[in-house]
Amino acid sequence: MPERELWQRLQNCLDASELVTDPELRADYSHDIAGGGAVAAAVVRPASTEALANAVATAARLGYALVPRGSGHSYSGGTVPARTRSVVIDTSGMDQVIEIDAVNRVVRVQAGCTWANLLDALAPSGLRTPFFGPLSGFRSTVSGALSQRATFFGSAMHGFSDNSVVGQTIVLANGRVLRTGIGHDGRPHPQPSGPDAGALFLGDCGAFGIKAEATLRLIARPGSEVFASFAYPDMGSMLAAQVALCGCPGIAECFGFDRQAHINLAQGGFELLEGAEVVADVLRQAGSASERAGRLLRLFRDGRRLVADLQCSLHLCVEGEDEAHAQSRLARAAAVALDAGGEAVPDTIPRVTRSRPFRPIKALLGPDGERWLPFHGVFRLADVAGAHDAFAAALAAQQAALATHEVKVSLLTVSSGDAIVLEPHLFWPDGLHRFHRRHVTDRQRQRYGGRPDRPQARAFAHGLRKELGDALHRAGAAHLQIGRHYPYERVMDPVQHELMQAIKHHLDPEGLMAPGVLFSE
Repeated sequence: MPERELWQRLQNCLDASELVTDPELRADYSHDIAGGGAVAAAVVRPASTEALANAVATAARLGYALVPRGSGHSYSGGTVPARTRSVVIDTSGMDQVIEIDAVNRVVRVQAGCTWANLLDALAPSGLRTPFFGPLSGFRSTVSGALSQRATFFGSAMHGFSDNSVVGQTIVLANGRVLRTGIGHDGRPHPQPSGPDAGALFLGDCGAFGIKAEATLRLIARPGSEVFASFAYPDMGSMLAAQVALCGCPGIAECFGFDRQAHINLAQGGFELLEGAEVVADVLRQAGSASERAGRLLRLFRDGRRLVADLQCSLHLCVEGEDEAHAQSRLARAAAVALDAGGEAVPDTIPRVTRSRPFRPIKALLGPDGERWLPFHGVFRLADVAGAHDAFAAALAAQQAALATHEVKVSLLTVSSGDAIVLEPHLFWPDGLHRFHRRHVTDRQRQRYGGRPDRPQARAFAHGLRKELGDALHRAGAAHLQIGRHYPYERVMDPVQHELMQAIKHHLDPEGLMAPGVLFSE
């Protein structure tokens, strides 16, 4: 077998548990949510930076492509091999929290540490990272979120994952180790002297190197968290409210759903329960019998309804130093949401989302076991409304084909600093592929594992993702987790392109690190 020399060389520099050669497991590690193609020649699961560097140097000397991979919960082809002569580098075995430095307010972790484990490890200290994980943080790794860029928990206030980074330890394509964000004494430093190379490796999808460690900023956990949800008659008014709420003090998360998303939530058993607590109490205590306070109190009293009845909804988590501070911030945000045409409804969705941020992932399939394929665009605030209009027009043109192939489309919106992410989700009935069979719940596997493949519907869904994604891109979208799916080189300014190509060539002269990711082969 042509792989045997590779396996032997890797066995010489790794522990037995750090090398995977089983063909079925190699095939599993060669898929992401969207699918897979070529099966890697080997999978390396190092437990240390030294083992990672040795494995990378060994594979590169033999001319094997290197495919960095965290949990693999991506959908843009950046964590799967494009050729069989590849080694997948699975960093999820490097899962330790190395150091919590409460005085300097930083935490140092191995790249494969999950966001769930990091949050738990920090809990006794009363600290957390500003961005503290994507919705998939039960399995998603720190390195994956930094390589792909990610948004969600804490993002409305603190932006994307890269804004929380102080430094990184990177293994380059030749096995050498680069450290960023450090002072002259080799320790993490909040402001290293002169330019720092760290930004190059944030959002690089692994094309410049493999993350071994990350040092992240720490902030105090809020003294209080309060919640609110608002219903809107259409996406235009909801997005106008979401734009207006950007920059309101204390909003840690702000996310929205369209009509199809509500239907999916209801089918999955998520209802808006009674007992909502939003901003009524703080408005009662305000002392001014304003019309807005009376209106809001009536809306909370009358606003209980099933999630399936909602058209569009917006959900907020607001943080404060204590209950009174958080409630005062929420009152300000609620006034903005109401002035934009919102109707206050029970706050079950954001309350449940925050109560246990990282749960076992069930959303790899739709509410009735459908295949799930997401995509996204990141927009300036002024571009969001036009982008949604362009998306809706492109989708409307496909109504007949959607019905033929039984494809449904929902929309999630997420505020992240001074940007808003539009993330459409495609669902269609289809068989499960390897990634699903490895990662869905036992109940989902038992219930849906026997469904037949529907290659025509799948081909339509992937083509639709490309068409709708192009519509978002023309409307001004930038992108996270670019991988092999979203444009990077072809939309660059020529001077920037020349510079980035030169950096790539310097770091990876043989083109072995994540070939085809960001840059064409």
